[in-house]
Amino acid sequence: MGNMGLKPEMRDGNTIRAYLDELVLLKTPIQLWLPQSDAQPFETTIAHISRDTFTTTQTPPLAVNQILNISFMVDSRRFIGPTQVVTTGVFKIPTTITQGERRERLRASFTQADGIEVFACEQVASPFLLGRVLTGRLLDLSLQGLRVTLDEVACLQEGDSALQRGDTFASLCISGLPFIPTIQCGAIVAHLRVPPAQPTAGFMLTGLLDLDRRNIERILARRFPTTFGQAFPKKNRKTDIADQSGTPMATKAAIKAPEVVVLPAAPPSTSRPPRPELSLVMRIKKATRKILVISAGTGGDGRTLADDLCDDEFKQVSQAKSYLEAQNLARSSSFDILLLDVKVGGHLGQMILEALQRNGLLLDIPVILIADKRDASIESVAEAIEAVYVHEKRAPYEDLLPAIYALLS
Repeated sequence: MGNMGLKPEMRDGNTIRAYLDELVLLKTPIQLWLPQSDAQPFETTIAHISRDTFTTTQTPPLAVNQILNISFMVDSRRFIGPTQVVTTGVFKIPTTITQGERRERLRASFTQADGIEVFACEQVASPFLLGRVLTGRLLDLSLQGLRVTLDEVACLQEGDSALQRGDTFASLCISGLPFIPTIQCGAIVAHLRVPPAQPTAGFMLTGLLDLDRRNIERILARRFPTTFGQAFPKKNRKTDIADQSGTPMATKAAIKAPEVVVLPAAPPSTSRPPRPELSLVMRIKKATRKILVISAGTGGDGRTLADDLCDDEFKQVSQAKSYLEAQNLARSSSFDILLLDVKVGGHLGQMILEALQRNGLLLDIPVILIADKRDASIESVAEAIEAVYVHEKRAPYEDLLPAIYALLS
């Protein structure tokens, strides 16, 4: 990927705004991340565009005036540009495009910077993982197999973690492919490349579902249609359908006598119930104690548990949606409470926590387990990770507060 020498008119603010208008109409996801090379992007969508700014549907806490990179795809063309944080969830519209990528050839090769994660487990006995596990980044992909970096290989029980050709893995997950859900299938080790070069492994895919096969074919297909640019961008494009060209013009209606309108009953209040009064010490702890939420899920309204905590005046809340994000956060800061989802993307939360603890991260920290429902399997997971409390997602947020307050006391 690189700067393609875009024409000046492809860089100006009006054209970029037209691109963002298109993203709003199509509800296309965008990615935002810090300019540092090792920063992990978070994905969201644009809800509204004003004259100079755009608002996203969800975002983690960010410092005001912080500079971020924004990446989006329009008509199979990927653009990257700088943006600035105005306030939580509000960003300035980019005025320049710094990088662009057109894919006129088949896309089968990736780089570690693409951030496409691969996780493989040798045995699965739900809800537990057994044998060897490995994590890495996708380098090459085809319908027959793939090649990945070996960032970490470990054995969950006593034994040798070394890989050999012909080793079989019951589950292999690929997450982070653009606009494609997590792909999961079996795999067999086909070849290995060991140090001093970058350790990599090739896997032959087995048990690939038809849906996953079609998704891989979409990834490998040509990304740049010959008709690109013939009808887009249209400057002055509006997000309101009434402003589109071809919409019938409103006609001036005759003046009518005023009508008596009966106002409907006010809808029930959706505000939260009043909170109990907190002591000054507890309010200080809410502002200073650090909470880590490891979860990729959102509620029916698109909000996350981290959003609820931030709205409830917990000031030090961080969210990780994958193992790598949790690893980066745990290495850069210490936390007082961990809220762990049973499933994080295509992975098990228990597996992520155990992998972090093997690396000396998140040790001796109280854990609250977040689950869809509470049954025998969830109880066994809670016992395995020594969770102090299990919170069901369908339960109101207020039911979680007593457990958090007890841990902060």
